[in-house]
Amino acid sequence: MFIRILLGGIVASLFAMVITLSIVNTGKTKDLDTRLVKASKQIKEQEEALKKLEETLHALADKGKGGSNAAAPRWGYEGETGPANWGKQYPTCAEGKSQSPLNIVGPFDKSTTTLKADYKPGVLKLVNNGHTIQVNVSPGSTLKVGNESYELVYFHFRRPSEEQIDGKPMAMETHMVHKSADGKLAVLSVLMRESAVQNRTLWSIWKNMPAKEGPEVEVASVSINPATLLPESLAHYAYEGSLTTPPCTEGVKFFVLKSPIGIQREMIDSFPFKMNARPVQPLNGRKIQAS
Repeated sequence: MFIRILLGGIVASLFAMVITLSIVNTGKTKDLDTRLVKASKQIKEQEEALKKLEETLHALADKGKGGSNAAAPRWGYEGETGPANWGKQYPTCAEGKSQSPLNIVGPFDKSTTTLKADYKPGVLKLVNNGHTIQVNVSPGSTLKVGNESYELVYFHFRRPSEEQIDGKPMAMETHMVHKSADGKLAVLSVLMRESAVQNRTLWSIWKNMPAKEGPEVEVASVSINPATLLPESLAHYAYEGSLTTPPCTEGVKFFVLKSPIGIQREMIDSFPFKMNARPVQPLNGRKIQAS
């Protein structure tokens, strides 16, 4: 709020400067026109900066550690707060041309990118943020994308899967969100299909996940290794995408693993969110690669 007031004051000052120029320099029409153009440009730049800043502040408020912020715009998956209306508060969600998720369908370009996950065990830390169950990861787990290194920050779950294969979603999906040292994002998408086979790591998460929105919960007695949520093969589809939740930031490297892992029907049914998947987005001329 303080930053918004500050920027608003800057814009007001620029308007005042325009008025002053019109009074003092009435005899210098050419010089006045030049200054007016410059002042108008500065006003426009400040307004655009204010708009972007507000969008970022809203996103940070929503993506805190489960805390509620009444001043932040609320968003969800149904009705007036659903995906069709996200763009009203977060323009990139509506105007972006490289949005996620996608329907993964050929023909594909050849992917030459190699993926190598080096994940470490750590204490289980969970957040119900009102939109999904998120597992926060301690520093030390990395994903090598070619020669670039990304650190695993957190992973969360979608029901059903947001990414579709030939127009069909799977039961659920895990998004493993990574960040590089220079701030770039990479998402490793693990599709999940119904299976009778138990995954101990998933069960550890499910038994401890908060049923209601709230702050982070640390389960000191439970240690998990995110590597146990990966299939044996990291063969993948790849494309340039975005975050699948507001503010829908673009420039995200998406890697959708071809091999799904299993999840039991009991776990699917007991997930606190009956539906928390954004609809697939237009391809807009992007190329999907396949390894």
